[in-house]
Amino acid sequence: MRYALSQKRLNTYKKGGQSVTNLISVIPGDGIGPVIIRSAIRVLEAVSELYGFKLNFVEAPAGDAAKRSFGEPLPKDSFDKIRSSDACLKGPVGDTAKDVIVFLRQRLDLYANIRPFKTLPGVSSKWRDVDIVIVRENTEELYKGVEDVGEEHAVALMVLTKKACVRIANVAFQMAETRKKKVTVVHKVNVLKSFELFRKAALEVAKSYPSVTMEEMLVDNTAYQLVTNPQRFDVILTTNMFGDILSDEAAGIVGSLGLAYSANIGDEFGLFEPIHGTAPDIDPSYANPIAQIMASKMMLEWLGRTKGNMAMLKAASSLENAVLSLLQDSKSLTPDLGGRATAEDVTKRLIEILLKEKRIS
Repeated sequence: MRYALSQKRLNTYKKGGQSVTNLISVIPGDGIGPVIIRSAIRVLEAVSELYGFKLNFVEAPAGDAAKRSFGEPLPKDSFDKIRSSDACLKGPVGDTAKDVIVFLRQRLDLYANIRPFKTLPGVSSKWRDVDIVIVRENTEELYKGVEDVGEEHAVALMVLTKKACVRIANVAFQMAETRKKKVTVVHKVNVLKSFELFRKAALEVAKSYPSVTMEEMLVDNTAYQLVTNPQRFDVILTTNMFGDILSDEAAGIVGSLGLAYSANIGDEFGLFEPIHGTAPDIDPSYANPIAQIMASKMMLEWLGRTKGNMAMLKAASSLENAVLSLLQDSKSLTPDLGGRATAEDVTKRLIEILLKEKRIS
């Protein structure tokens, strides 16, 4: 994906170079959130020290716990901290998700939701060689929240604009150019004619990417194809709610929601999070922190690209390699992956691998 920044922010980065301290706002979230966020921060602190860049973390409480403590799920102080930071690392939140993540996506115009899914060594799955990225429009459709709910009726308005459809299509096709050069445009135009706008936008954008093959698929067929032939997909381009649902299906295909992570990206800001929920039914100490840590890896990639910071890009690559190495060690797997490790065990082992890899390099 090509990342755009305002000239003001670009000038700030050029003046500071590699030594700029990157301010990361952190939403600990609810349930297992604080545990896996703590793991991610410890790993980020280790990798930033190893590769020579600076991160400064500022907590921005949001979610169910924040509502209980401050009377609102996203206090103004937290929003101000997020908006003034370089990037946001977010843990899962509970029942107040609409007031937190949906609000942030729309208010900060984080229009591109990028969700990668890949079969990994050491992770049980029926499939091999699955490598899919779901590119989900992140600000519109039914999640726009235009609703009228009464005692005997409920109406939700599906909102699509040409601007939003075109820009998310560009993200998908740009990404496909660097991968297997295929985009599957997912809609339900045979029943809902509103999706014709989304479809036409994708067709128009496709003309600017002659090296990329485009196909169309109805969302119900996509759901079927994902569980019968997932290798056929490269980049899936779809709308907000369809992308949300298909993401959880894709996570099951590659082995666990505990491995599924995402980026919410706009022209000037990025927010990074796991796609799973708060898991209130498990002991948080046994939560799998990998999705949160891999979301951190995506954050380093985004910061590295937008700031031209090669150290961050190298750190992101090293972190991903460390995760792949860890997943092949049965003693380091959490219960969702068939092991008995705790989040603390995973964190310590990852840092050990990072230190060893850096010494070797």
